Amino acid sequence: MIETEDDLLVIATCQSALHAIEVIDGEKVDLVVLDLRMPAMSGLEFIHYIRASRPDLPIVVLTADISDENLAIAMQYRVNGIVLKEQAPTVLLNCIRTVATGGTYLTDKNLVCALDRLRESDFQYTSLLQALTPREVEVSRLAADGLRSREIGDELGISHGTVKLHLHSIYGKLGISSRVELANLAKRQWLTNDSRF
Repeated sequence: MIETEDDLLVIATCQSALHAIEVIDGEKVDLVVLDLRMPAMSGLEFIHYIRASRPDLPIVVLTADISDENLAIAMQYRVNGIVLKEQAPTVLLNCIRTVATGGTYLTDKNLVCALDRLRESDFQYTSLLQALTPREVEVSRLAADGLRSREIGDELGISHGTVKLHLHSIYGKLGISSRVELANLAKRQWLTNDSRF
């Protein structure tokens, strides 16, 4: 479909992320269209790699579906466009042209709704995190990294009983009940570049 357009040129069609990396490193590539499901390296890992070496290279994701979590990661990696495969024949070319000229392209209402959900959730979590004291942030960070109460206490120079009191306070403020939830929250805040976590 792309090759039939006079103003677009397909440099390569790659069967894997590793092949695509070779092409990007060796050819003049102005834009990449990729799937999230690829052999050897996931689409998100590929995007992360490309952003490290070519931070301004426009990227369009063409995928059958995308979870809220993967959407959040894709947006953190500054993906420029997302097209669902069911829409491809009608919108892919518009997306490519929009992204190639510096725009962002998200047309599917479900993707827009998912982004709205992520933004609302991130706003709520960020507000909750602001309620933590600096010591609670330190305890949270260490607990989310998998340290036990005694190890956290040793690291911070406080008793493990005090660590447990801090964790109880943290859980209450964040509306969670376990270290697993705390680790998931820490990961989510990392994805949204929250400086407190």
